[in-house]
Amino acid sequence: MIGVVVWSSGSREKAIIWCEDQATLAYLQGHANFIGPGEWPQPGDLVELETRTVGNLRHALNVSMLSEQSCPQIPRILAEAEAPARPALRVVAQQDLTPQGTTASKAPARPAFPYTQPRSGAAC
Repeated sequence: MIGVVVWSSGSREKAIIWCEDQATLAYLQGHANFIGPGEWPQPGDLVELETRTVGNLRHALNVSMLSEQSCPQIPRILAEAEAPARPALRVVAQQDLTPQGTTASKAPARPAFPYTQPRSGAAC
């Protein structure tokens, strides 16, 4: 798979890679998983990698450099990107609030859209 490094720390031997499959970001950790010659990958570098998901974390394995600084503007573009607008809809929950010591009587559950047969035999 191909990916672009979006964050990197050479001193900590860690990097975050945005993968071509647009799935979860992949996390590179340690030189054991970086098989390319040269320096630790930097933001904007184009890499080839394999991934493995363990729990909720997608690990980058066998990472090799394809092209250094293919997209050096990536960190700036991500920093300047606007956060998505909040959705206009919101989740609303209904709770049965009753005074302490009393119980609420519940009406029998009804389907949201009850089906009733037409009175005549005519088709609808």
